[in-house]
Amino acid sequence: MAYEARYVFKPNPGADLAAVMKSMAQGAALWSKHGATSPRLWTITAGELGNYVLSVQFEDAAAFAKVVDPLSADPEFRAWQARNAEAGQISWVRSNHARELALDG
Repeated sequence: MAYEARYVFKPNPGADLAAVMKSMAQGAALWSKHGATSPRLWTITAGELGNYVLSVQFEDAAAFAKVVDPLSADPEFRAWQARNAEAGQISWVRSNHARELALDG
């Protein structure tokens, strides 16, 4: 793995956690629809407790661009984003993109 996108969010007070998990599964399916492999959902267990992370890994930044550009233009993805905003179940904390560096002794 050379490139990872991480989308950090926190369920809002009183959120329906089952609905949040369902929405994240739908979001992961949309990433997969456009070529991402193995989107994963993580719960933070130390540090920023209560946050969750949807992560997606790619071979490199070019592979990420091949997925994220069509994903961003997909009306189904835009509708998913709008539903999340309207539902008010989560707050996005941040997005991180990480590139792996080789540890050459």
